[in-house]
Amino acid sequence: MSCNRLFLALAALGLATVPALAQRGGGGNPFAPPAAKLQYAPDRDFDLQHLKVELDIDWPGRKFTGASTNTVAPLRPGLSVLHFHAGKNIEVKTAQSGGKSLSFTREGDIVSVSFPAPLAKDKPLLVRFTYAGGAIQGGGFGQGDGFHWMNPNDQNKEKQGFWTQGETAGNREWAVTWDYPNDLTTTETITTVPAEWSVVSNGLPVDEKVVNGRRISHWKMSQPHATYLMAVVSGPFDIKKDKWRDVPLWYVVPKGYADKIDASFSDTPDMLEFFSNITGVKYPWPKYAQNAMYDFGGGMENVSSTTLGMGNLTDFRSGFRNMASLNSHELAHQWFGDLVTCKDWGEVWLNESFATFMEVLYFEHSRGKNSYDREVDGNMRSYLSEARRYKRPVSTNLYRDPEVMFDSHTYPKGSVILHTLRRQLGDAPFFGGIKKYLTQHRHTPVEWEDLCRAFTDYSGINCEPFFQQWLLKPGHPVLEYSWSWDEAASEVVVTVKQTQDTSDGTPIYMIPAKIGLIRESLNRVNVTLNAPEQIIKIKALSKPAAVLLDPDHDFLRELKHEFAPDERLAILKHAPVGLDKTVAMQALFADSPSEEVIQAVAALGKSDTLRFPALASLDGLGRLEREDMRGLWRGLLMHVSDARRGDAIRALGKLKHDPADAKLLIALLTQKETYANCAAIAGTLAAWDDKAYATEIEKAKKLGQRPARGR
Repeated sequence: MSCNRLFLALAALGLATVPALAQRGGGGNPFAPPAAKLQYAPDRDFDLQHLKVELDIDWPGRKFTGASTNTVAPLRPGLSVLHFHAGKNIEVKTAQSGGKSLSFTREGDIVSVSFPAPLAKDKPLLVRFTYAGGAIQGGGFGQGDGFHWMNPNDQNKEKQGFWTQGETAGNREWAVTWDYPNDLTTTETITTVPAEWSVVSNGLPVDEKVVNGRRISHWKMSQPHATYLMAVVSGPFDIKKDKWRDVPLWYVVPKGYADKIDASFSDTPDMLEFFSNITGVKYPWPKYAQNAMYDFGGGMENVSSTTLGMGNLTDFRSGFRNMASLNSHELAHQWFGDLVTCKDWGEVWLNESFATFMEVLYFEHSRGKNSYDREVDGNMRSYLSEARRYKRPVSTNLYRDPEVMFDSHTYPKGSVILHTLRRQLGDAPFFGGIKKYLTQHRHTPVEWEDLCRAFTDYSGINCEPFFQQWLLKPGHPVLEYSWSWDEAASEVVVTVKQTQDTSDGTPIYMIPAKIGLIRESLNRVNVTLNAPEQIIKIKALSKPAAVLLDPDHDFLRELKHEFAPDERLAILKHAPVGLDKTVAMQALFADSPSEEVIQAVAALGKSDTLRFPALASLDGLGRLEREDMRGLWRGLLMHVSDARRGDAIRALGKLKHDPADAKLLIALLTQKETYANCAAIAGTLAAWDDKAYATEIEKAKKLGQRPARGR
């Protein structure tokens, strides 16, 4: 889930994936006693085998009446009282079984139903509740989960409808059932709404009809899942249908936003194909709907029917696939969180770390290695920011309440740990272990041991030490290193220190690592880090120009090291990760760069033709205002990268006016160019001659104006 807990913090930090976030649970450390306490999955009285929820929506009154029919099989002999969940939004009217009324009591969210005689173990029976609700608005920004009315406002008087939000304990606000992820069930919903509304829910549509001006929509999910993944959305929608292999796809947006569907969702088939192939498990559900709703924050992976914030809808001119991060994260949950589900909220990393990591993998697939590297680094920085406030094990049962588990340890740190395991095992054992995990445990609640065993059994490598130090202990390695050249011994002498504070249980890590020696190219040397301080001696033919610890960014770490001035050019040219190239370039440009540096950066800018280049920006080169670079900038105006074209537009604006350049910029002013670059063209033309280009500047300003986002 990226939902209200998480996704709204993305833009603030400028990260495409999961940033450091303000916890929904509040400040301080919610993982330290006395606020934190040991939490366990609750005891169950029964196996929930099927749940049918019937809702009749009174839109003018902003309320509903409902019925929840639970098919349950008692787990122990002799039970005469069964316990169900019902939230504060629900007033339970009746409880029945076998057509007979049952007495019940209620304490908080627990409804205790009494039976006249002890129940037989494993013998299914129906328990039906009727109730009324809807008075409490749930699931809005900071308002908690549950049942949310999409009410009209001054900006949009036509807005109407509702959606539900289940994670962690919101579905008990509109259904009386077992509402915890340690039991999975099949479900169906029958929802009655105004005739002009559409309804989308889990599974496949069974029947839909209009009776007396009311639409009755019946959906059914015939595969088991956790009840928090059940959802209904309804309102006046524009719906476009597609198909991937044999799976129906639904793209659902509020009425009037159909023009955003293709830019927002047309890469969904590619995501489905990629995730099915990389996991070795075909998309497991009978359909996939992506439902963009008013008032929703980020996204929620309801099984086969994801809910998304409609404010995230995009168009092709806003940038390259701006919804891909959110969409791939929520789609990945259909495997990680939906097909296999954490048994309790202390293990929610099995849902969220995986979804975040799979999102990063999709960027590697669709955008290339540079994007993968940036996403990993962004996730690492997000976690490190939170780690300055508190550190905790990623998998833990010591926490204040389930909401606080949705933090930067669960999302970004866990994803970088999975990246670390991928690099340590290698791709074939890693993805083979994932397939084994998903296949063995499909439709079951899981714990970290299940994942660990799957990797161990598939690879033959005992992964428990890895899980023990990375998942079950707090903190991370903090590394410092220095190096020198021993001319007499022809050795590079590297000193590596692990300086993390171990007083809170953070270990001294055992890490298979690499040291990179750069001369005319990069040479990697395998080493093992396993002590507070190590001196590593590496034979070499000559003194290297630079030395990199972990040159490929293979593992989670906080690296306290600055590249020496005489290393930076070699790192700019030969480092395998674009982030290190960028850091070196920025340091080189902080003072007066040499001609060799300038030409090296220009050469990299010219030769890197990828949509997502290794160097984050060439603005430093542009600020030099070098006339001899005009040809470079002209060429980069045709670059496939939106960012590179932006670099070129801004750089040309710093040079003297040339009508030939103006002609090139004006030619870019079409509906295909990004808003940001059109706005930049307006600025460049104005800097050259605001009167001569008044008409073109006005056109550029209009093309650079982003449409208002939905509310």
